Amino acid sequence: MERVTIFIIRAVLSFVFGTLLMRLFYPDKGIVFSAALGLLLLSLSYFSAYWRHRKSK
Repeated sequence: MERVTIFIIRAVLSFVFGTLLMRLFYPDKGIVFSAALGLLLLSLSYFSAYWRHRKSK
């Protein structure tokens, strides 16, 4: 897959799960906190991919 396609898939999934988790555990928080959690999940996915590829070399 192309890198752009992987980024779009990861971004959509992280923001969906971030919104879902935020609404489940903190329903009174706003959409900004959901977006921040999605951004955190996206950065963690790239960090884990980096860590996995770095260890295998």
